Amino acid sequence: MSILERIKALFRREKQTPAAPAPEPQQPAKTPKKCRECGKTFMVDPSWDHIPNYCKACRQRFAREKEEKQRAGEPRKIRRTCRSCGKVFTFPSTLPHYPNYCGNCRKQHQAEMKERYGKPVQRNK
Repeated sequence: MSILERIKALFRREKQTPAAPAPEPQQPAKTPKKCRECGKTFMVDPSWDHIPNYCKACRQRFAREKEEKQRAGEPRKIRRTCRSCGKVFTFPSTLPHYPNYCGNCRKQHQAEMKERYGKPVQRNK
């Protein structure tokens, strides 16, 4: 038998035999675990990288308490150097974002940005 006939026979066999469907991988069985805080039983997947020690309700409660504790504390004073004049200025940590300019330079910077980018676009009709 020549090499060409062997190759043709190989392709004929592949066409004739239908490929069997691959078996679906089985999911690992979930195991019960008891919450360290409230004792409630919850299901855990052993394939998880981190297996929790507390149920979802307790974790949410802990996160809420932690956030309330942080908010209740005295706001810190944060020190930064102004980008424009180089002076050190302070501001409270309760601001939604930290400023880059001191109070005097901020007004000047905002005016420059408004002048540069705040002009209306004129369109030709």
